[in-house]
Amino acid sequence: MKNLIKKTLLIESTEFNGSVSELKEYIRINIERKFKLDWISDTEFKFLANVSIGTVIVNHNPGFFDGIKGYAKLTELNNGKTIVELKTKLRVEMYSIGILFLVFLSIFFFSNENLPFWILFLFPAMILWFGFVYRLQEKRLFEKVRQYLTKENTLKFK
Repeated sequence: MKNLIKKTLLIESTEFNGSVSELKEYIRINIERKFKLDWISDTEFKFLANVSIGTVIVNHNPGFFDGIKGYAKLTELNNGKTIVELKTKLRVEMYSIGILFLVFLSIFFFSNENLPFWILFLFPAMILWFGFVYRLQEKRLFEKVRQYLTKENTLKFK
């Protein structure tokens, strides 16, 4: 089960041409970015898309859900560069769809009603559809973060 969940996550990495402290300074100075950034710890931050179609979030007005997001972990190398590992986590919506599917199955199993055949396809189709929509947006967000940390940007900083 753990391997299946890991396969559904988006995991990528990029290299920043500088140390962790230089990266943090770069982020502090270059505030014009196409995503929101929140620090979690000294070497980890969460990045959020400014617009999230599936969760109807624009410019991150406070709400219950963050929208499309990813997490970054910084690892400084001996050569003065920093590896930035970008990854997603399993979305709460996917848990909700799975739990709802189990609830429907339980209701029909313990009642005298026949399970409509279409329900067996509805919930997997929902997971596939939302997974596809979210993945497209997550890949776009990862691309924005990578572009922000590219060599051209780091050269402007130095």
